[in-house]
Amino acid sequence: MMKKYAGIIVRCNNKVLLCKRNSDSSLPGYWSCPGGKMEGGETPKEAAIREFMEETDLSIYNDINFVAAIKRYTRDGQQVKGLMYCYLMDIEEEIYPDLDNAIDGEEHTECGYYDKEDLPTPMTEQLNKLLNIILK
Repeated sequence: MMKKYAGIIVRCNNKVLLCKRNSDSSLPGYWSCPGGKMEGGETPKEAAIREFMEETDLSIYNDINFVAAIKRYTRDGQQVKGLMYCYLMDIEEEIYPDLDNAIDGEEHTECGYYDKEDLPTPMTEQLNKLLNIILK
């Protein structure tokens, strides 16, 4: 059975908030949006909100809208292991994760906002394609 994940892409002034995964996580050193595994009984939206709060110590205060489900691959990149439900939250002013105080803040080493021209690498091809659609 495929694993299910959910995450939130925060967009502000045509830049997106991305976090770099630590060396012990799945996709070590890769840039991603805050998110993680869905738990039993959760909807993708509930999981996205929970995971976002656990990884950033930030509350969701705007509407989030489903934008895509992207494939998640095994560490070697050879097999699809699941789907990540991606939601988009548009905000007026940048918000920054508090990795020191977030429950799962240690999952990331750094975070920042990036526009289409300076998206960081490495990043999964699926997420890169999605961000290139979301960013003007």
